[in-house]
Amino acid sequence: MQKFAVSDIGEYISFGRNAESDGGLYLFWTGSGIEFNISAQNLNAEIDCMYDNLELMLDVILEGERTQKLVLRKGLNTYQIFSGMNPEKSIKVRIVRDTQCMADEKVSYLKIAGFETDGNFEKPSEYSYNIEFIGDSLTSGEGCGLTKREEWIPVVFDAVSSYTYMTAEKLGARYQVLSESGWGLYSSWDGNLKNVLPDYYEMICGTTGDGKCIGSGAHEAWDFSKEEMDAVVINLGTNDSNALRSGKFEKDEFIKAFKEKAIAFLTNVRKKNGSCFIVWAYGMLGDDMEEYIKDAVNTYKEISGDMRTEYLKLPDCGKELGVRYHPLPSAHEKTAQVLADFLQSLTAYLLR
Repeated sequence: MQKFAVSDIGEYISFGRNAESDGGLYLFWTGSGIEFNISAQNLNAEIDCMYDNLELMLDVILEGERTQKLVLRKGLNTYQIFSGMNPEKSIKVRIVRDTQCMADEKVSYLKIAGFETDGNFEKPSEYSYNIEFIGDSLTSGEGCGLTKREEWIPVVFDAVSSYTYMTAEKLGARYQVLSESGWGLYSSWDGNLKNVLPDYYEMICGTTGDGKCIGSGAHEAWDFSKEEMDAVVINLGTNDSNALRSGKFEKDEFIKAFKEKAIAFLTNVRKKNGSCFIVWAYGMLGDDMEEYIKDAVNTYKEISGDMRTEYLKLPDCGKELGVRYHPLPSAHEKTAQVLADFLQSLTAYLLR
């Protein structure tokens, strides 16, 4: 068995806004990961992670099938990815961060340090379509893991059973996710105007407070030219609705500020992403904010002349709820089909 740092394995596909540092690959967001092809009998991965209270989890996907969901041990440890495979037949391996970025954890980092194998790394499969998802707990896959408990713990999240992964699979796409449970466009669920995704959009992972993540580049500016997107999907508004219903805000002032924030965010997304389609997809847990989102999208289009931005109403998942009133994987599957069909209908108009 020979050891390889991530930087030594040659070509690989990266999912998410990650950072290469010290020969390894830091994974910050849910759904982020690494994919490669390899011909080997045995493969182990060396994973370095640390956290305060909320453990971190990884998924192992072989040839598109999840074979393991790992709860990671603190420190640098070796995990078996597979053994006993036919070394004469190449296998596609993807290792995925299952847990969202835990913004409130002072210590929370995850690094794929390297691999140990008796085989050879090969050129990875190529993807011709790139999608970026921006959202909240729905986009983080909360409720797709353990579905019958009420504790807010990592095991209730699942990156692979969420609509983001499913949509990308249906389209054969490479994707990345920026999402935080409870966060919003203008306000978080509890009325915190600082816990909003647009304010961190230009950074690799500005929501993390972990010093090691920051030292590896998480708070640096993201290079948007690095991975040009074909579609950016925004699924925000659900937590803003909760904030509005809380009674902490005057309704008219809140709606005005919400629309202004939405228009400014759409403007910035377009500025950073060139010719991609922007889709504001909303409605998995009610449509209280639909009128205001549609108004903001239409106003933005009138002001900018940008006709490559659309609103899409998603299926209401209210009858398929699990933990903490979040949609079950079956509801995410329906959402993914609607979203994939819509994005597929736009591909004929791609400019790149």
